[in-house]
Amino acid sequence: MLRFLFALAILFFHIHKRFAVGGNVSIGNTGIYVFNHGYIGVEFFFLVSGYLLAAGAYAKREIPTTLIGTENAKMMWKKVKNIFPYHLFAMIITIAVNAYFLKETAKERFYYVLDSWASVLFLQVFGFDSTWVNKLTWYLDVWLMVTFIFYYFLRKHYDTFAKIVCPLLALFVLGFLAHQYGSLADIDEWSALFYKCFLRGMSEMALGCSAYSITRALNKVNFSQSGKKVMAGLEILCYILVFIYAVTGLDPKYSFLALLVMFVGVIITFSEVNPCHRVFDHEIFSWMGKMSLLIYLNQFYAIRLVQEINTDMGFWGKFLFSCIFTFIGALICNLVVSWFNKHHPFRKLMLAQ
Repeated sequence: MLRFLFALAILFFHIHKRFAVGGNVSIGNTGIYVFNHGYIGVEFFFLVSGYLLAAGAYAKREIPTTLIGTENAKMMWKKVKNIFPYHLFAMIITIAVNAYFLKETAKERFYYVLDSWASVLFLQVFGFDSTWVNKLTWYLDVWLMVTFIFYYFLRKHYDTFAKIVCPLLALFVLGFLAHQYGSLADIDEWSALFYKCFLRGMSEMALGCSAYSITRALNKVNFSQSGKKVMAGLEILCYILVFIYAVTGLDPKYSFLALLVMFVGVIITFSEVNPCHRVFDHEIFSWMGKMSLLIYLNQFYAIRLVQEINTDMGFWGKFLFSCIFTFIGALICNLVVSWFNKHHPFRKLMLAQ
């Protein structure tokens, strides 16, 4: 459910960013804006990714690491194979929509498609100078890159890496970003050898790895029923505070504070002391979790279509249709990829049965 809610926050943020003319769009005179800091949802995904990466590595701690390189490569191939079809579906449509509306001649459109190669192959974040077609793919690029780096150290030196290196790495890098940029927002500033977004994702995944170690320690505490209720209240409060940041006009420098509050919330969310698990142990929430990725990947071309099709529509009309087009795209993406995964037409074409 949280993944779904934060995916919506990111969607609302991009709609607001594209269509808010002359500043922020407020809901009446409440001082509540349409997720002008909704980008904070990406931080949740990085924290959870780091947490799950550490959990997966810890679960294999008894397995010998003699062939850790092969193990790492197989793990990465599995992740890429699972995510690529959904990514490719969204990229094909995004490239087609952008090329049609942003370029005027067939030659310009051809080169736009040609220059999209790095975005399609998860390589844009390395700095290759090509068209960044769907900037939302930066999350996937960084997630894959950091996973490839971290997994080795988590398998070989879990205790040292998760409990010493990760918290220090997170603090040093986040401190650098705060000093240099004053905010977690924005992704395409180039910092020495990296885009800012790589440092942002790496520090947050390191924080997520630390969260796993803290959660394991928390699970050893024998809380009373009232203690568990207090922890559940603290968890809810953490997410409320993060969403308050997302919908208000607070200075972006507070994004770092919002991240730390979210960090506490994630620790409690995954802990065994959390009594909320029983409420959300249902298939509908698993479906919402899966849809969160599809909403994330399919929003850029949906927003572009709304922008180009009806320029005279007011903000809330554009907001509504952007959401509708995004959900339609996400559902079609799920259907198409599920069909290919079930029938494997290319495997049947290329390989002997």
